[in-house]
Amino acid sequence: MPDILIVGAGPTGLWLALELRSAGLEVTVVEKNATRDIRSRAAAMAAGSLETFATRGIEQRFIDAGKPIRSVHFGSHPTRLQMSRETLGVKNPHSLMIAQAITEKLLVDIAEERGVKFIFGHAATGLIQDVDNVTLEFEAEGGKKSRLTAPWLIGCDGTRSVVRNLANFEYPGIDGFITGWLVDVLVTDPPPHPISVTNKSGAFLVQHLGYKDYYRVTGVDTKTMGLPPSAVPTLEDAKKFAIQGVGRDFGMHSPLWASRFSNTTRLATNFRDGRIFIAGDAAHQFFPAGGQGITTGLQDASNLAWKLAAVAKGRITGSKAEDLLNSYSTERRCALELIIKSTLAQTALLTADAEPLASLSEIFYELLGHPELNKMWVRRITGFGDRFPVKKEGQDPLIGARVTHLEVQGGFEALHSAMSVDTFILVVRDEKLEGVLREHTSPWVAHIKYFSPSDNINAFGSQWDGIDAALIRPDARVAWVWRSSFPNEQLGASISNVLGDLCQEV
Repeated sequence: MPDILIVGAGPTGLWLALELRSAGLEVTVVEKNATRDIRSRAAAMAAGSLETFATRGIEQRFIDAGKPIRSVHFGSHPTRLQMSRETLGVKNPHSLMIAQAITEKLLVDIAEERGVKFIFGHAATGLIQDVDNVTLEFEAEGGKKSRLTAPWLIGCDGTRSVVRNLANFEYPGIDGFITGWLVDVLVTDPPPHPISVTNKSGAFLVQHLGYKDYYRVTGVDTKTMGLPPSAVPTLEDAKKFAIQGVGRDFGMHSPLWASRFSNTTRLATNFRDGRIFIAGDAAHQFFPAGGQGITTGLQDASNLAWKLAAVAKGRITGSKAEDLLNSYSTERRCALELIIKSTLAQTALLTADAEPLASLSEIFYELLGHPELNKMWVRRITGFGDRFPVKKEGQDPLIGARVTHLEVQGGFEALHSAMSVDTFILVVRDEKLEGVLREHTSPWVAHIKYFSPSDNINAFGSQWDGIDAALIRPDARVAWVWRSSFPNEQLGASISNVLGDLCQEV
């Protein structure tokens, strides 16, 4: 019997499988499709996703397969959000154009190398949950029925999630009321860089697909945005939209794929029901503005994996286990509520073809040129600016933030190589605290990697001002901080309480 069952072999399910397998758990993934479709809904990997892969040492495979981009759009405006080491504070301060199908193939290859088991060509049809296990019923294309039982099951099976429906998760939201269009094509007159524009005809974007020589051409046309998703654009439609947007059609030809998509927006009220979880598009759906779909799914997986591993391996039990697992839904829903607001705002900007919304959008786009606002939005769009719930009064603003602008031993590599799904990182910047912290964290020494002042700690972001020590979770988020203004007599109890709740009971 596997320890974990995952339904769905998209990026979210694959990353979750890899993380849980790296914790020593037996993982089986059930996927309805027998073969992978090269047509890709997503064409980009945000810098935040690339950093997630860097924390496990696999990012170079994706960099080698994609094309770096150092700016992203907000609402398709030409004033793009600029990525840099200073702004993002990571090893690879850029996003990638890489087709989702390629991302998935690379993840499958790595997962198979590490012992994840796959059952392709089988669709989930039923769920039975009891106190100790979940049984998944599934059916092959030829009609053969099978069952598998495991202590835990996660549905990562997309917006039409069978797991979500079978387990009766509530999935409220807004039905789509506009549609965008896309085509993946070859071009004879390629643009020298990604293009994003808005005008009275709508929004238009073109950039390399990250697959062979194809380009992703997409946008929202105000005259046709009322069409249903079934009204797939033709090559001639795409050429017309391009001419409306930028005055030329780039010599588009030989379409690989064309599609129309809506702005349906939904967020599950809870991501957990007992031993069943949902993640990625199974838990949330929104307009693909800014390419945040894969980013949010990978962060769901990263958030859940270390918590589920700690509980599945018996390090955290009882009410603390319940609290830890429930925090997955609380934390991710908080982040996604803000992300959804961002995509809804971009939808409004994309379709602002009349007053007063047209004037509002013009003023907003002007603000994107302000350096500090540009930095704030590029961090949000690329996956570094997630909102985190305030769990207690006086909570430090750094709690829950992704770890950036932090180098040890001369770079990012040493920090990355120390990270794993069952390892916490303790960074101590004040040598006077080191002895006390080592003493009080000794019960958890098997799950902690220490970095002390002798490791040449370079905290080069303002968020680290006044921080003498920080504990980093396995998903590379801040779990605990100690500021120079705090009373040192409380130091030992403070760090012990956090590790007892998050890492292992002692």
